[in-house]
Amino acid sequence: MFKRWLSAGLILLAVCLGGSVITARADNDDKQALATAPQGILINKTNPFLTTDTTNKSSATIVNGENPASPGTQVAVLTNGKNQFGSIWSTNSGYWNLKKNQRLSVWLYLGNRGKLAGEGMAFVLQNDSHNLAAMPQSSVKKKSLPGETLGVWGVDNNKAQSTKNGIAATAIQNSWALEFDTRYNGVTGSKAAGNANSFDVGMAGVHIASNYPAQASSYDQLVTDYGFWGGLFSKKDYHYQLIHQGLITDTNHPDFLSNGSWHHLTLRWDAKAENMTYVFDDKNPVTEAKLPGKSQTVHIDTKKIDPQRSNRARWGFTATTTDRYENNLVVFENIPGLIVVNTSGEITDVKRKRKLTTDSQVLSNDKLQVDYHLDYEDGQQPWSDIQTHIDLPTGITYESAEVTYSHGTTQKIPLDSIRDGKLAIKLAESLSQSNAHATIKLVGRADTVKETQVVPAASGSFTSSARISSADTPQFIINPNAHLELTVTSNHATSLNKGEGTTVKGRVDVVSNTPTSPKVTVRPVLNGKQLNTVTVEKDGTFKIPLTGNQLQAGTNRLRLVAKSFLGDTSQTVVVPITVAGELKFAAVSPNETFEASKLTGKTQFVKRRGDWQLAISDTRGTGEQWTLVAQASQFTTSDGTVMSGQPVYVDDFRVISLGETPTPVLTHTTDDAVDDGTFDVAKTWTPDTGVLLELNGGAAAGDYQGTITWTLLDAPN
Repeated sequence: MFKRWLSAGLILLAVCLGGSVITARADNDDKQALATAPQGILINKTNPFLTTDTTNKSSATIVNGENPASPGTQVAVLTNGKNQFGSIWSTNSGYWNLKKNQRLSVWLYLGNRGKLAGEGMAFVLQNDSHNLAAMPQSSVKKKSLPGETLGVWGVDNNKAQSTKNGIAATAIQNSWALEFDTRYNGVTGSKAAGNANSFDVGMAGVHIASNYPAQASSYDQLVTDYGFWGGLFSKKDYHYQLIHQGLITDTNHPDFLSNGSWHHLTLRWDAKAENMTYVFDDKNPVTEAKLPGKSQTVHIDTKKIDPQRSNRARWGFTATTTDRYENNLVVFENIPGLIVVNTSGEITDVKRKRKLTTDSQVLSNDKLQVDYHLDYEDGQQPWSDIQTHIDLPTGITYESAEVTYSHGTTQKIPLDSIRDGKLAIKLAESLSQSNAHATIKLVGRADTVKETQVVPAASGSFTSSARISSADTPQFIINPNAHLELTVTSNHATSLNKGEGTTVKGRVDVVSNTPTSPKVTVRPVLNGKQLNTVTVEKDGTFKIPLTGNQLQAGTNRLRLVAKSFLGDTSQTVVVPITVAGELKFAAVSPNETFEASKLTGKTQFVKRRGDWQLAISDTRGTGEQWTLVAQASQFTTSDGTVMSGQPVYVDDFRVISLGETPTPVLTHTTDDAVDDGTFDVAKTWTPDTGVLLELNGGAAAGDYQGTITWTLLDAPN
């Protein structure tokens, strides 16, 4: 047997100066989804504003939720198997009014299949002439709708489609879409054309993004040119890349979509600015407490989705699966424009006549008032049959409770309605334009505690068959004897040059039940290291001197807490101190090699040999981003023979070819607590990921060398 061997030899790594690798994983369980479905509204039969009766090609159905903690919830199941398309649309009675501010909140479930998931779903605004039957159209007959369309984007299964207008014409027309894409569709090159699997070229794996499906400007054309002879008198094939606007990814949790959890989505439409803000994962799926979430705001040109200037759009969700599948489910909390309400929660320290904010402090036995405000702002119908599901703040002994309405009536709440810290009642009156406000008021006293006690934030929901809304109360602290208020009086955020020191100044105000104010100290912690405790002066002031040697490059965090000898503590105050830092390569191999490899006559990947080094030093502080870009020259022998193949950068989702064009391969957000100023890129590589050498089947034996150039950009990808 004839054996040929290839040794890919010396690589000269040139370095220039300048994110996040996205991975995903998956599994599927519809019973789990229904058993944990959050509280939602009724959408079947009794709701004339939404329908799954769209097209006979749709698999969408309505089923009842099976979570006993979410009574009356119904779930739209868009897909639950292979090779499906599903859609749910607003009816003519439920249009999205483009001239009014709108808000939509829903829960999404995209299965738990992680890396095996496919394909995802999309929220869509449209004025397609097919109305409820709107879906992508294609002249190429296939068994099922290409999965990468998600039921809304253009169909890229015709390799002869030579114009971006042609691909846009196959999408849902006059539309804007927000996609939740669970599968990486990133095939490119000669085998990509006609396979509808290229929209994510250059993208991370799992992502959320938006654009106009029926606009040619939403697509980039990729061409495979076979040349005059290779194409038998000139032949070209075409495939298309989707341009992703308003991108959301999750570096720390790359499988953040199809991960077996319900995800809350809030959409806010600013009619005057014509901006759409979408916030993902802004509620805890178990407690329904508010979370910061991840958000983007994009401008929507209404002329593109409403060319007839009707000032309205049909809205809904679409989803697709292929041989890669997942459950795509939606629970609705409200219908835009049907019932527009605002709900909020607050706690007032009656003795001090002030509203509590996060980590505000009260004293034992202080009188506290907890209020939940329900405000009806607009709508097509009253908000009726409102049920409360409130987890009341702990640490309070409640003495009275009532509901007051804007037209003057009062609904008494028996204290025995509070069971296990929960308040579940039905409001006696509906809210409407003529009775627009209701306040649930509970009065009590802070519990007597022997040491400082933290009362966590608490959530409450207000539900009906047509509208769900929620309100949270802030976390606060109960002190046994004294209330300490720590305030920084010097610059709260300080910027210094390297080696420069500073002094942080502040004061502590004490409100005490004791005859004399207790002795108070301030405990400073700098970047997690305890500093010497400082005694507060009689006038309440204190100083924390810091030298240049104590401060690190980048972001420093000085945490200050005041404490009395009786055990009372203040809220924690964080003082950010920035010392000028830099972004640079910490280590780069000057030359490296790949393994000697036996040629097989087929495409193969050659692994690295030796201890490759590639590390980034970023001392600019937590939250700074950088992107690593790579490019490669042709690999040649000493006599100029060009190797048939090229270096590639491989992660869990992509094989990125490295050629003469600089290509982003990794984006990273610095976290001082994890990175300690240095991120070792090479140590994140496995034998099958990182820089490898891809050899084509026609590669010839020889010793080749070439250059890889790394570029570091101080910006996201």
